[in-house]
Amino acid sequence: MPNAQNTVRLTDRPWFNKLLLLSVALMWGLSFTSMKGLVFELPVFYLLAVRNGIATVAMLLVVRENMLRHSDRQTIGLGIILGLTCFGAYAPQTIGLSMTTPGKNAFLTACYCVMVPFFSWWFGRERPALRHVLAAIVCVCGIGLVALDSGLPLNTGDLLSLLCGVSYALQIVALDKWGSGKDMMVATTWQMIVMTVLSTVTSLIADPGYVPPVPTASDIANLLFLGLVCSCFCYGGFNHAMARVDPTAGAILSAMEAPFGVLASVLLYHEQVTVKLLVGFALIFVSVVASEVDLSSHKPLKRQET
Repeated sequence: MPNAQNTVRLTDRPWFNKLLLLSVALMWGLSFTSMKGLVFELPVFYLLAVRNGIATVAMLLVVRENMLRHSDRQTIGLGIILGLTCFGAYAPQTIGLSMTTPGKNAFLTACYCVMVPFFSWWFGRERPALRHVLAAIVCVCGIGLVALDSGLPLNTGDLLSLLCGVSYALQIVALDKWGSGKDMMVATTWQMIVMTVLSTVTSLIADPGYVPPVPTASDIANLLFLGLVCSCFCYGGFNHAMARVDPTAGAILSAMEAPFGVLASVLLYHEQVTVKLLVGFALIFVSVVASEVDLSSHKPLKRQET
């Protein structure tokens, strides 16, 4: 009789999905610098409409055979929820990026990992442990150092970057609660459709009559990277992997986009990182890891059964 482990598909194995999440984090880390260059040239919602539109077309080509077969009410509903929460994150995050540096934007966004246990409790999961409360306190200290790096008043871009974390936290909770057993590629396609519609409508309202300039080769390359890699591949991979790994490990691996984002910003955007920023980044990252790992048992928390 063949070993049961050998019958598990490669794409369902934990190590494959953890590696996939790390790859996604790397791509998302690089995306902060790519987006930073484009927000100076294109209106935010027009940029999001193009990025999400490219991703939608690509996803439809990838899952065209399954769209009708697997688009049941629950999968479409999950896709709509993911689209709404993701747009609710993308909009303030991208606007915030136009007002702050890629590195600060990346780390303030990563605070969503600390919010997840509290939102999960709200949706009926177990009560946050003491370490979650302590991690939140450490995270707030780190946020203070990052956001107050230039003194008062607070940078609006930093506040928007922090706000988008709320929607990202809700997205992870939705995946954990309703993602099991769904065709996540189909759900991701519906997510992209919702985001494209919302971005397009908002762009028409915010910038009526806008005529985009002729894109340069660099603009086209950045838009394709954001649409095909950072949206199509990354969200498809993220949703697929998060439905198959422990949410604790998944949150930590996806939060690696923050240090990747800072590294890319320093190397490509020439961001100046002060000692105060470094300490703030370190506190936020430590809070993320501390929130997601049960140090008393030296192993990640297991997914709660419903």
